[in-house]
Amino acid sequence: MKVTLRQIEGFLAVADTLSFSRGAQKLHVTQSAFSQLIREMETALDVRLFDRTTRKVVLTEAGRALLLKMRSGLMAIEEACLDAQAISRLEKGHASVGALPSLASGYVAQALGDLRRLHPGVSVSLHEAQNPDLLEMVLQGQVELAVCAQVPASRELVFEGLFAEELVALVPADHPLAGKARQTWKKLARVPLILMSHHSSTRRTIAEALLESGLPDKPAHEVASLHTAVGMVRAGMGAAIMPLTALMEVNLDGLATCRLSSPVPLRRIAICRRRDRVASAAALEVSHLVRVRVQQSLRQGILPSPVEK
Repeated sequence: MKVTLRQIEGFLAVADTLSFSRGAQKLHVTQSAFSQLIREMETALDVRLFDRTTRKVVLTEAGRALLLKMRSGLMAIEEACLDAQAISRLEKGHASVGALPSLASGYVAQALGDLRRLHPGVSVSLHEAQNPDLLEMVLQGQVELAVCAQVPASRELVFEGLFAEELVALVPADHPLAGKARQTWKKLARVPLILMSHHSSTRRTIAEALLESGLPDKPAHEVASLHTAVGMVRAGMGAAIMPLTALMEVNLDGLATCRLSSPVPLRRIAICRRRDRVASAAALEVSHLVRVRVQQSLRQGILPSPVEK
């Protein structure tokens, strides 16, 4: 049994008008073509839908039963089509987004606020996690995209670069390193280091910089939270190394930053998504709004362009 949408439209046209000629007019076809359409539907269903004479057309019992279901079914199809169009126009829809903790409270939160103001019918859910967990969430389809640290692309994942930022040393304002234009890693290593755990997107970059400088990756303190690291620096327990974007939402009263060299530590931030999935209109809009926020920071000098050395 194979009934087409065109046949259903023809059946409903006759049921509404009880006239083959008026039904043909509604579908903008000749009466002979319209009659053939109805005959083909009856043949496909192996049931007579109309009793017709030269004077009138009436629904059979089977036709009346079919009419109730067909009308609601067609309405559901039309509603589904309207929903799809509304989603594409960002009148409704949903996006699931992942982000690093150091970015979630800044660019990502700002972009989601922009989304809410521009497209109030679109809902969004934010999942904050460390880089390995974010990549796994994208792979498993738990989030459509993640704003995360870029890693080498794979067959499953693709990365669209956003920006590269320096990692800087955070020290008390009265520390000897405060106010210095740049310091080497060897000089910084004389201070107790407060580093994020190995799950952090910055730790691998820091470990590579220490190795290049001939220094061990053995911090005095290892923490899981940026706020803990900031609190420990404020308490005079050492120097923390963190990305500039992480400091944009932090109260830096009594603290100072020092840029590092030989090598300059860089973290590359990107939007990650599955290579084999087409992003929803809502997810594409989130990506666009994140980029807009990043570009605003670059133009305003809030996020300085890194110096690669």
